[in-house]
Amino acid sequence: MNRINEPDELQLKFSKRFPRLMLASSSANRKGLLEAGGSAVEIFIPDADETKKGSTFISIVENIAAKKLDAYLSSSAFRPDIPAIAADTLVLFSNSLLGKPADYQDAKRMLKMLSGNKHSVISAVGLFLPGGGKKVFSDVAEVYFKSLDENEIDAYLETGEWCGAAGAYRLQKTGYKLVEHISGDWTTVVGLPLERILKESQAISE
Repeated sequence: MNRINEPDELQLKFSKRFPRLMLASSSANRKGLLEAGGSAVEIFIPDADETKKGSTFISIVENIAAKKLDAYLSSSAFRPDIPAIAADTLVLFSNSLLGKPADYQDAKRMLKMLSGNKHSVISAVGLFLPGGGKKVFSDVAEVYFKSLDENEIDAYLETGEWCGAAGAYRLQKTGYKLVEHISGDWTTVVGLPLERILKESQAISE
């Protein structure tokens, strides 16, 4: 796929709906995604239990997003006058979860696994709107990787982008070079499904 030119239309549309918000996440990728569109972002780093519990993969990721949002809402940092978003993302391949790689070799193992195959990215959101209460939901995108040779995998790993990234790649940086195409919202793959958030926020407000 081609490099994502930011801000795109979706990011600009999102910033008009959310010119200012609280992001209950330590993710630089999520913060950058919002700021690229023009949103003013305040950060709260939630101290929440991220144990993977749930009867389905979607319930697992939604439970974690809900706990992150609740950690913010119950904190002294809570601002009832501005919207808040918490999120969590899981990468699913062949019915197994791929987390953040432990080291270089683990990242290489993951990329070899994904090469030439399809995987799913599930991003869940806990959304708070002033006067509108809260809602938890998720979105799924399918990512199709190119068939990568050893040199291509090693070249990507040398960028260091795999560090701290579920599935060992980051779409917004040079990880797009690994991807053939995406079925779904590219922002879901980054970790914050902007299109779904806009739809849910509209439904809450109505």
